[in-house]
Amino acid sequence: MESAFYGYYHVSTNCISKSWLTKEIEAYLLSRKCFENKNAGHFTHNTVFLTIQLMLVKDCNSWCSNDYSSNETNYISIVTSKKANLIVTNFFREFEIFLGRRIIDETE
Repeated sequence: MESAFYGYYHVSTNCISKSWLTKEIEAYLLSRKCFENKNAGHFTHNTVFLTIQLMLVKDCNSWCSNDYSSNETNYISIVTSKKANLIVTNFFREFEIFLGRRIIDETE
């Protein structure tokens, strides 16, 4: 029943050995002025339910939020409301452009 309320998404590099610079992603999120850095690699949106977790994982199918690296990120977990609103939709589009990768709906 939990998934009826939440939308689970992720974006990852095209190869597990490739990565983005964590500091660049963090700077991008903070520059938007609508995200707060709650703790290492965990960001929340100020006005809508949208959380982002930056991670450096060894396996995209087996990870935990403790897989944060201040240097590199290869997997980003995103949780939001099941029914995405315009703020989330616009953010997804802009974030995909920034990262150069598509955000994947985990129910697809």
